[in-house]
Amino acid sequence: MRIKVNFTKSTEDVPNNNSVVLEYLHRCLGRNNKYHDRISDYNISHLYGGVLCENRNFLTFPDGGYFVLSSMNTEFINNFLLGLMKNSDMKFGMKFSSVDNIEEKFYDGWNYFAVLSPFIIKKIYGKNDYSFMTLNGEYKRIDNKWELINTEDYNFEEVLKSYLINKISKIDASLDLSTFEIKIPKFYKGNLEHKHKVRKVVVKNVVNYANQCHLDILCSKKVAELLYNIGMGQSTGAGFGTIYKTESHHIYKSKTRPFNLENKKSELLAEVS
Repeated sequence: MRIKVNFTKSTEDVPNNNSVVLEYLHRCLGRNNKYHDRISDYNISHLYGGVLCENRNFLTFPDGGYFVLSSMNTEFINNFLLGLMKNSDMKFGMKFSSVDNIEEKFYDGWNYFAVLSPFIIKKIYGKNDYSFMTLNGEYKRIDNKWELINTEDYNFEEVLKSYLINKISKIDASLDLSTFEIKIPKFYKGNLEHKHKVRKVVVKNVVNYANQCHLDILCSKKVAELLYNIGMGQSTGAGFGTIYKTESHHIYKSKTRPFNLENKKSELLAEVS
């Protein structure tokens, strides 16, 4: 299940980092909620719709903004919606305005995705010793400086495939992954090849190297829907790894079908009464 949570325009500059959305999410879920600091079965995106300020550490949202929240755990979504009703003020002058319900189709065979919020994959070497596996190669911290390590046999598609098979198998070992494949397609603007991007994202002074690209995934309908709901890579509960079907690009640029929050409010209040 996926919802798009919309907000009114900002009246103050908004910090350009994931903490704005994460703080609001956990405010809606309640202090010391059971989802905090645990392996998440949900995925939340960045806050979108903003324009960079002169100080690039801040954004402004003259036409409002939104984030996307996904999960196969309906209890989680319901708990968030209950909290949303009590926390309409995100701060920075931005107030909750509406919820849109998003529905996308999945298939047995090839499913074509685009990355909304860039995803990260960490390779762990030891305690506080790790690297980021990216489209460009492996970024590792050497002498307190991040450096790109290029190896002759480095293949990001194979790295990503191996990671996802391992992750999906741990979630549901019964899923058939025998034909699972993943491709990162090339595409062009005019006669020029459009390059996929590696983005440096800083969260609470921690550097992350994240991947922004298109993904063609050969899998079952059930696996495609699972990846869509839990997100790609790691830290999916912290604003990374939101993907969407490429044929649904218009959904993320325009109004979607409204989610009837009033009806949902009555249902939720009946459940908890």
